[in-house]
Amino acid sequence: LLRTVVLVMVRTRRTAAAAAGEETADVEPASAVEPPAAAEAVTAEHMAASDDSDAEEEEVEEAEDEGSGESDGEDDAELEGEELEDEEDEVDSSDVDSEEEEEEEEAAAAALVAAAADAAAEEEDGDDEAEARRGAAALGLGGSEQPESDSEDEMPLNTIGNVPLEWYDGFEHVGYDLEGRKIMRGARTDELDALIKRFDDPDANRTIHDALHGVDVVLSQEDVALIRRLQRRRYPGATFDPYPETVPFDFPDGKVHPLSSAPPRKAPFLPSKDEAKKVMRLVMAMRSEQYQRSVANRRLQEAKERPDYQQLIWDEPPEGEVRHRKRLPAPKVSLPGNAESYNPPKEYLFTPEEAKAWEKMDPADRPLGFVPQAYDAMRKVPQYDGLIRERFERCLDLYLCPREAKTRLDIDPDSLLPQLPSPAELRPFPERLSSRFVGHAGRVLSVSVSPSGEHLLSASADGTVKLWEVETGRCERTCSLGAEVRSVRWCPNGETAVAAAVVGVKMLLLLPLREPLPAAVRGAALLEPGGGEAGASSEPAEGAVVWSRPSAELQSEGVAWEVSHVRSATSVSWHHRGDYLASVAPEGASRAVLLHQLSRRKSGSPFARSKGRVEAVAFHPKKPWLCVATQRHVRIYDLASQELHKKLNPSAKWISSLSVHPGGDNLLLGSYDKRLCWFDLDLSASPYKTLRSHSLAIRSVAFHPRLPLFASASDDASVHVYHGRVYSDLMSNALIVPLKILKGHEITSHLGVMDIAWHPTQPWLFSAGADGSILLYTG
Repeated sequence: LLRTVVLVMVRTRRTAAAAAGEETADVEPASAVEPPAAAEAVTAEHMAASDDSDAEEEEVEEAEDEGSGESDGEDDAELEGEELEDEEDEVDSSDVDSEEEEEEEEAAAAALVAAAADAAAEEEDGDDEAEARRGAAALGLGGSEQPESDSEDEMPLNTIGNVPLEWYDGFEHVGYDLEGRKIMRGARTDELDALIKRFDDPDANRTIHDALHGVDVVLSQEDVALIRRLQRRRYPGATFDPYPETVPFDFPDGKVHPLSSAPPRKAPFLPSKDEAKKVMRLVMAMRSEQYQRSVANRRLQEAKERPDYQQLIWDEPPEGEVRHRKRLPAPKVSLPGNAESYNPPKEYLFTPEEAKAWEKMDPADRPLGFVPQAYDAMRKVPQYDGLIRERFERCLDLYLCPREAKTRLDIDPDSLLPQLPSPAELRPFPERLSSRFVGHAGRVLSVSVSPSGEHLLSASADGTVKLWEVETGRCERTCSLGAEVRSVRWCPNGETAVAAAVVGVKMLLLLPLREPLPAAVRGAALLEPGGGEAGASSEPAEGAVVWSRPSAELQSEGVAWEVSHVRSATSVSWHHRGDYLASVAPEGASRAVLLHQLSRRKSGSPFARSKGRVEAVAFHPKKPWLCVATQRHVRIYDLASQELHKKLNPSAKWISSLSVHPGGDNLLLGSYDKRLCWFDLDLSASPYKTLRSHSLAIRSVAFHPRLPLFASASDDASVHVYHGRVYSDLMSNALIVPLKILKGHEITSHLGVMDIAWHPTQPWLFSAGADGSILLYTG
């Protein structure tokens, strides 16, 4: 039925084409006009052809019924061809065109019959070679082999890449070849033309369409056989042997079977405990917050480094800003100056001495890379010898020197400064020089104010200790101690007028006031040989520090007792209650620090071994702590439990002085390397603030006993006053504000201000200088 329908459609189209040709012809030659007999013959031929078509349909049906039992399809194809030839002999030879049409129709019918016969034969035949032969016969190849063609190699290669072919639906080309030329699309046919071509073209059954290049490709006999094998789920190669011969193998131990018949061990079937521990450790590590944060950070970093392929160059620009690598322009060459002119001014020309000096200089140190010269005209200027070298160095700089784009910061300098209150709001504090105490012949090493604030003691290198009246500046008394007095400190107990001074290896306890005063009377009673609790004490043990009475000469100067050290002492410090004091001898090893009790007249060393070179000591104002400053560290000891409480690291090379805040929570250090360190004992072991305002070594630091003030004295002959407020709220840090720089001393022998002391109640500051004067600064 399908064959009949196709034949009818082919004849109908050809008849319509012939009729159109006859109508358009104006005059036909005589030889082209058919006689009546010829027309009758053609009519008879068409009638016979229709009858033959009916007979052919019956024969095809019979051939299809018989084809299921036949094993060879070629015999049927030959028989059908002979019948077709007999029918063609009956057609009139005069009509050549009709004969050609009939031959084409009969060839198409023969191809259909042969294909049906081959399909029936392929179901029974399993051999690959016979299958390939039948496929070739079905496609009209017969038994002859088709010559190979290299038309595929000559075909232009489409280089559009992996892009959708739908993008080229509206164009006449399907891509571009290697040379950039367009690959034009093949002729497009409709379904009817394609159906007709299947009968007209003997290679239609093995023709496929290449959508990438827009052309039709004819498959070879080998390609068809390969496709047949793949469809039947066989191996692609026809010569492949899926069952090769077994290679015998001889085991070295002589066993026939390599496996053992022993039962398997139990251990491989039990879970490993070591692996379970490793898994648990990994699970715990993966559940930890640190691992989760690292995974999140790694994913974020990978997302940033991953390129964005979503945007194509022909797409619309995205809404957000696209970050591109910014190209850095090369630095511009400096413009030529007057020295590079062909006729520079005379002041730019080198003298003979300057030319010789220029030649002796290293090329990297020369201010100019050439010697300026003058010419009358530009035509007389020769070629520059260093042109190629300079261009080469310029290229090297651009190639080898890295360049980096730096964002210019537009920052107001005032915004970098901390917002501090105005000094006018922090009054009162010392602002001006009010009095000058003059009388010492040598440099003044130490000053101390009485608890009442009425008197001042000063120690000098001339071997004297002077008592001054603060209000009038009058010297009331001078005590000559016979050697350089390194330090003097007034007892903080106002009821007893007692002071301690350090002279050489001895610490002296003296009564600076006269006896008519009540405080002097009580102090004398305390320092009497049988006074206090000393009368009930036993004899001192061997090796203990001994209190001894001074000579008559020192007693006449007001000295009551003297205590000897192993080495020369440098400073003395009182406890806030006035019964204990500590003295420092830096080179005393294990006895570098001695603690003395005034009421019992006993002394002892708190350390069994040396802690280093001790520079200063201070008692805590509220707790039984002793602060010991060595050369680089500060150790705080608890005297009650006799253990180290805390160790401070100021990062200073050499500590010079120490002072404890009246509240007890803060500590101030001065060092010879010009550092002023503020420590918050509740915060950290490192400095809370480090100030470097002095230009030379700091000699002394001191807190005011009542007001939020502290000061530092340096060898630069200046005293810096600061506002230091400590809040009771533990969440608030201390406020430190520089207030005033006080000057008035002169530098003598590279020494400036040696010591400072605050007035107990007023914002007054006393300073002792190496120039032999004592200055009083008031607000």
